[in-house]
Amino acid sequence: MSVSMTLRWLVILTMLALVLAASFLLFEGRIETLVNDLLSGTQSLSGLWVLIVTALALDVVLPVPSSVVNVSAGTLLGVAVGTFACWTGMTLSCLLGYWIGATGGTRALGRLLGRDYLARSAEVSERIALGSVLLMRAVPVLAETSTIAAGVAGLPLRRFLGVVALANLGIAAAYASLGALALEVDSFLLALCAALALPIAGLAGRALYARIKAPATVVAASGALTRSEAGVDAAAAVGAPVAQDMSQDGAPATLTVRQAFSVSYEYRVVFTRGVFDPENPALRDVFAAGAEARRQRCVVFVDRDLLALRPALVEAIGAYVRDTVEGVDLVAPPMPVAGGEGIKAGFETVFEIYRLILQHSIDRHSYVIAVGGGAVLDAVGMATATAHRGLRHIRVPTTVLSQNDSGVGVKNAVNFEGSKNFAGSFAPPWAVLNDFNLLETLPAATRRSGISEAVKVSLIRDPAFFLWLEANADRLKHFAPEAEEYMIRRSAELHMRQIALGGDPFERGSARPLDFGHWSAHKLEGLTHYAVSHGDAVAMGIALDARYSVLAGLLPAGMEERVLALLQALGLPIWHPDLGRRDAGGRLEILVGLEEFREHLGGELTVTLLSDLGVGVEVHEMRPELVAEALVWLAARGSARQQGQEA
Repeated sequence: MSVSMTLRWLVILTMLALVLAASFLLFEGRIETLVNDLLSGTQSLSGLWVLIVTALALDVVLPVPSSVVNVSAGTLLGVAVGTFACWTGMTLSCLLGYWIGATGGTRALGRLLGRDYLARSAEVSERIALGSVLLMRAVPVLAETSTIAAGVAGLPLRRFLGVVALANLGIAAAYASLGALALEVDSFLLALCAALALPIAGLAGRALYARIKAPATVVAASGALTRSEAGVDAAAAVGAPVAQDMSQDGAPATLTVRQAFSVSYEYRVVFTRGVFDPENPALRDVFAAGAEARRQRCVVFVDRDLLALRPALVEAIGAYVRDTVEGVDLVAPPMPVAGGEGIKAGFETVFEIYRLILQHSIDRHSYVIAVGGGAVLDAVGMATATAHRGLRHIRVPTTVLSQNDSGVGVKNAVNFEGSKNFAGSFAPPWAVLNDFNLLETLPAATRRSGISEAVKVSLIRDPAFFLWLEANADRLKHFAPEAEEYMIRRSAELHMRQIALGGDPFERGSARPLDFGHWSAHKLEGLTHYAVSHGDAVAMGIALDARYSVLAGLLPAGMEERVLALLQALGLPIWHPDLGRRDAGGRLEILVGLEEFREHLGGELTVTLLSDLGVGVEVHEMRPELVAEALVWLAARGSARQQGQEA
């Protein structure tokens, strides 16, 4: 944890502790009198149990004399029942504190410190906060502070609850025993020891069990070698490599070593205007984050179509790096590359980038900046991910679709032999800089088509965002700045959240929820030789799959009409004649896209459909007759729309 982060958390925790301490100083006497009166005036055991649990549960927000209540529980209810009452109340108090921190506390700190800082703090807290919570369980004021802080910091609830439940059980048993046996000892020291005893015993038991169950690292025909003989201490090895298999009946001996490790990734996505303006620090800060003692090298690739509209961009990029960035050399003028899907047609552009990387001695500590739409980012990203096994790639997306979806993700690819994204890699970028100013020179249809990815992610992940899109469709269609910027930010956030928290960022499984509407979209692009843009194809794919979801009994009837109405209100297409094209045998050619979709990911066919607005559901079969029926429905509405426009 950095010094800055540590100091900020110390200030926050100190302020929180002072607030709680103030309540103790001001109200402790009154609360203690009230609690004693209630305990002495309650006769039934069930009433006492409820009173004790309630008092301890409120300890996180009121100055309840918890040690008095805990001891009284043992005196009035006995050791067993008293322990259970104390444990229940204290654990509820911990959950209440965690909830307070996770709701109001997180929002307050998000405004105070910023969401990016809070996210980084949460990662650090997971490593150190459990120990802090455990040590503070028996300390007045700090116990309450630690539970609220755990919620603020985003400590995983499951781990938090496991630790406090064990600690609370030890404290509850200790205090209840004191009360039942009428013993007088140092209650704080006893509570501290009791709080630590069970969690430490649990961790020790878990470690011992893991050590006993761990197989020997090496097993050969001659017998098992010890860990020291094998040169591996399995208890210390991350991922515990395992080797086994013995020769039998004279068969050759085999040796298997299994390895497991994890790698974390972090990159920033910045939303700004005028990224190459000398007064804008965004790109400068990105370079500073990777600064080294020696000077670093940088090359820039820019979409040729963008340069035609913004010829001053070459000089602006050169001046920015030369005049405002320390320690980085732009070793060549920004290099134009073809834009659009043509840049991904095979490896020609990738090889050209390789040659420039070699020519200018670009290494793993150098930077490659790509300024362009999704296809440019894909091709340059493919080259940077594979040259020297990975360079520092900075993306500057210049289309709505690349700013709200593809440019903020972790994939790169080029097409091969007509197969879209056949050759590619998973390689998170060094950073992404979304400059809203760069959208202003886009053709209206191109600018509008990128909204389809926002519709897609709202339909599978965020119903509130879908409602917002409905309410702001006309503003988005006419590129109202505030609406467009929010749409891009929210869509990018949802895509990033799915990648980070969806459990499969590199798509090792069979599901791709972010590809809702894409199985037909990818095929339609190929059928039209990419005359239909990706964004427009996705809009039609969304409409098709929404109707199919209704026909399959997954989505309530009428919901697909809302989806269609939104797409049309945004000015997006819902039909293309090639969707209904059939081959010589009479089969719908679009259906080939299902098998290509499955092959691309591998494993079982998995397609995301809808069960409600904002709720995606995975299916493993698409019935051809229902696809055909959905296409007929879609064609009718597409024709009606076209006739209405012509009229």
